[in-house]
Amino acid sequence: MRPRCASRTLVFAVSATLGWVSACGIRGPSDGSGGAGGASSFSSAGGATSSTAAAPEGGQGGVATAPLPPTFEVTGVVVDQDGALVDGALVLQAGRSAEPTFSTGKDGVFAITMLYAGVGTPTVVASKVGYRTHGVEFLTPPLGPLTLTLRRAAPPDNVSYAYGEPGHGDDPSTKYCGHCHMNFAHDFQESKHAAAAEDPFVQDLYAGVSHALLTEAACGAKGGDWRSGTVPGSPGTSAARCYIARGVLPDLNPACAKGPLACDDPALSPSLAPTSFGACADCHAPGMSGKAGDRDLLEAEGVGYVDGVHCDFCHKVADVDLALQPGAGKRLKVQRPSETHDGTPVGKLRAVMFGPLLDVPNPFMGGSYQPLFSTATFCAGCHEQTQPALLPGQSLAPRFASGLPTHSTYSEWIAGPYDDAGVPCQHCHMPKSLALDSATELGTAETASITFGFPRPSTQLRRHIFRGPLEGSPRLIDGALVTVIKPTIEEGELVATITIGNGGCGHAVPTGEPMRALVLVVEASCNGAALTPSGGSTIDDVGGVRARGVVGVDASLAAKTLTWPAAAKVGKAGNVVRVVRATGAFHDYVGVGAFASLTAAEKGVPILEPKGSALVTGTSGDTLSLAAPLAAAAGDILYLGDESSNLVDGGPARALAGLSGYTFARVLVDADGVRQVPHYRAVDIASDNRIQPGKPQTTSHRFALAGCSGTNATVALEVLYRPIPLALAEPRGWPAFDFVIATDQEQLAVP
Repeated sequence: MRPRCASRTLVFAVSATLGWVSACGIRGPSDGSGGAGGASSFSSAGGATSSTAAAPEGGQGGVATAPLPPTFEVTGVVVDQDGALVDGALVLQAGRSAEPTFSTGKDGVFAITMLYAGVGTPTVVASKVGYRTHGVEFLTPPLGPLTLTLRRAAPPDNVSYAYGEPGHGDDPSTKYCGHCHMNFAHDFQESKHAAAAEDPFVQDLYAGVSHALLTEAACGAKGGDWRSGTVPGSPGTSAARCYIARGVLPDLNPACAKGPLACDDPALSPSLAPTSFGACADCHAPGMSGKAGDRDLLEAEGVGYVDGVHCDFCHKVADVDLALQPGAGKRLKVQRPSETHDGTPVGKLRAVMFGPLLDVPNPFMGGSYQPLFSTATFCAGCHEQTQPALLPGQSLAPRFASGLPTHSTYSEWIAGPYDDAGVPCQHCHMPKSLALDSATELGTAETASITFGFPRPSTQLRRHIFRGPLEGSPRLIDGALVTVIKPTIEEGELVATITIGNGGCGHAVPTGEPMRALVLVVEASCNGAALTPSGGSTIDDVGGVRARGVVGVDASLAAKTLTWPAAAKVGKAGNVVRVVRATGAFHDYVGVGAFASLTAAEKGVPILEPKGSALVTGTSGDTLSLAAPLAAAAGDILYLGDESSNLVDGGPARALAGLSGYTFARVLVDADGVRQVPHYRAVDIASDNRIQPGKPQTTSHRFALAGCSGTNATVALEVLYRPIPLALAEPRGWPAFDFVIATDQEQLAVP
């Protein structure tokens, strides 16, 4: 692979005093003391120094000017910056980190055999957690033992540090990560991590606004309030926005919520300014310069807003402490450098980048080995959360008194088979790259060196796409589920037993944001005509409703007229009214976490059987006109929903409650009993029947076989992935979509 930087004409000049310079913009002192550079020197037993040789024009350098044997021995000692011997340092040849390494003892002494294949620059490196890696290149065999100096990457975190920009790949200056890490930067910019801070849905829920309602008229039509507030990404700048429904700032800060100005209005009095921020920025905008953690999301600007969870933030995470709350400055122990090259407080900072590789000795990077980057524990820095009640004056349901598990992707993985198989999150969400030779894209066998980097196996070159459920082709979630349909005939009815297993994920499906859900739709037909559902499970309110009521309480039926004020207010011709009836039984599903050991009733999913449906032909006052009579008894539940035929992948989400089927979700509940709320409002979990790996779920659905004999009946299913609940999207005017992630069908001969 030809280095992309070679197109800029690489020219190196080497000097014992000035160091080396390249047209790529990298510069470093010849003593390997840091700054922007990759050339190193070493001290032999006699105290002599030696530096790398010049690379020929064109970037194909790194070939020794004097012959090196195919193998040669390197011995020496590893010390820290104070000259103290370093115990437990790992010493190896750069580019061979997948092979066994030498670990120093208390005497700091090492001895390794180096290999040389005639190209590249053999480099010995020493590395240890908590230290910057140091490397020495060889053009000739060493004259004697070496001294490798590891400089500590020492706390505390430097809050005055200004985060660097990731760039977009092939960037013109070394101030961008994408200058050398071209593909990594490009991948990152396409990822959800890059958009974590500026995500309009996150910003809406934070301030209690809607980005979809762009005019005062549209805002008023939804019952919103058109007033001034902070422009996301631009602290101190205000503009008119639609304030509607609820949000983190007004809910957690009731003093400002009661005032005439919005809680995010820059003109708000300091005495009313919010002091509680729901920890949203800790994970959605952790890369803000300044204090790490407990920040206002609306403080994010520049790289901290535009690039969200960016490269320079992640690679400033020195450790992960699972005992703390998630996010920056808490579970993610951020350590920005405070050490300087000259040891003075005003000197140039000595770089540090924590990462998963042992052998990154380029002092411009200040590579520091942290193996947690290759483990699921690192992802748990944000993707695992157990929270208290966040709204003032509220408390959690007694069964969750010790904390509400609102995000549990990491613990789901721990409980599943992928942990035992040694397959962490990175395996799927950061797939290995088969297109790269090295992390810099410049380190080939011919150019291997501290400057360009070293060729690596693909397992060490992970794409920085942080792949989400709807990304890739096929999409990641498309391979998650396995479905089985078993149709039978029992007592004159077609019985469809549906089993859905999670065969492709190491965690539950869906996972992450708890408002996500799966909706299973089950249909049966005969001779091209739909069969009428007669029993079994139906889709509950998680599948979406336009209105919900109870016969004899909220509504009354008379032939084809349904008096139901709440539904008549929002209904229109083309809607469908579906009737379901509680059986008194509950699904004894395989629950996630705390729901694994509860009784069926405690698991909170009642079995509601279908009792009929009718198309709405029109509305007038408090009544809906129906295309056919509905038979319903007092106490039956009514759902006003949408017609369900021709469900389209990526089409608008529809209100499907009452259809034959089922839903899989973690249903969060607030203090008012509202279901599927954002997690900051939650005080309880009503149910959690998401599909865990190796633990399939089974449901049963019945259909009348009237008029279907002597032919085949067909049972078909579709599983929809719904990222945003209709109940959350509709009041805010948000677009909401369903994605078809599994389909199946089975036929059965009917006597």
